[in-house]
Amino acid sequence: MPRKPSNPSSPRYKARIGYEGEYSLLRKFVDVGENGFYALRTPGSGSGKMAKPDMLAVDGGELMAVEVKSSSKAYAMLSGEQISRLMEFVEKFEVKCPHCGQRINPKPVAAIRFVGRGWRFVDLSKHSGGKALIVKWDGHV
Repeated sequence: MPRKPSNPSSPRYKARIGYEGEYSLLRKFVDVGENGFYALRTPGSGSGKMAKPDMLAVDGGELMAVEVKSSSKAYAMLSGEQISRLMEFVEKFEVKCPHCGQRINPKPVAAIRFVGRGWRFVDLSKHSGGKALIVKWDGHV
């Protein structure tokens, strides 16, 4: 793995921290080693016009679209645009069960890595798109 850039205010440093957060979360799913737990990154999620999450994951058989954030502060912010794009993806990405015909959309989830502290996961199903969201390490959204 390449060295992390040394200047915390550089775009390369921030991109590296973001990549490490995504990769760390990916390993959490994959390392379970059981069916129904897996994930894959979708690089370039914040670029271009196509709405897509940072990661698609299956957690105990539940399909999730995940927006990953890393923060060295006691809070992290998801912009209204990031949430809207995630919600657009969740609406459009639909899987049909070949047995019963039921249509399944992924659950929108924000996964925030608080560097040196741990992870917080926020179900965005009930969040109204277009509004920014601040997630605090102490448990408040």
